Amino acid sequence: MAFQFIKNLFSIQSPESKAQSPPVKPTLTRCDANDPATTTDLLISIIERDGGVIVENIITKEHAAQIQSDLKPYFDTDRIDPSGFFPHTTQRATGLLAKSDACVELACNPTYINIANRMISSTFTHWHGQKQITDTGKPIISSTVGFRVNPGGRQQVLHRDDGDYHTRNIDMPMMLGCVTALTKTTKENGATIAIPGSHLWGPERCPLDEEAIPAELNPGDAFIFVGNLYHAGGGNITT
Repeated sequence: MAFQFIKNLFSIQSPESKAQSPPVKPTLTRCDANDPATTTDLLISIIERDGGVIVENIITKEHAAQIQSDLKPYFDTDRIDPSGFFPHTTQRATGLLAKSDACVELACNPTYINIANRMISSTFTHWHGQKQITDTGKPIISSTVGFRVNPGGRQQVLHRDDGDYHTRNIDMPMMLGCVTALTKTTKENGATIAIPGSHLWGPERCPLDEEAIPAELNPGDAFIFVGNLYHAGGGNITT
């Protein structure tokens, strides 16, 4: 079974026992976009703590199905990635805002836009002659890509999306990613994996596959994360 998604870039031992419990992996917090308690403040606080959050129902299943239909011709005709970063079994579609009105609607989703505006906007004060001026830069969409992860696809290596910008943790965040599921995504069929809290790591710590957990999504759910969170496209071990 193939799955499809879009990515936008806008324990201690008890004294009574000698048996040691395995360490508990951190989890990805889930919030429902339709719940009034899911506010921008709440989502940002989770992202700042964990590096990412799963937002269920960020778009409707019908909206996800329309995007899937719009992008099918592009997935079907995609060529193998010559760089080798993406498995030869993964089909892609790029430049989505020019290919699908439904993708434009997704890119303008208020939940995502509100988070991006709050977390990515920057303000700089400087002098222009004898006049002090404050400029504010708003986030821009730098990349829109759709993926169809087919059976047999290998997992990507764990990486940070903001590496090209030579950022440090004190500069965070530089980028936000938004992976939106068009079909059901699971650990087995290639859901994005991530290491919660890894956005706070320094350069001396190496990310390990066993630390990562899958961001399993239903159609219309999204995984929103900062650019320095270690993550990777999962492998599809289904047939």
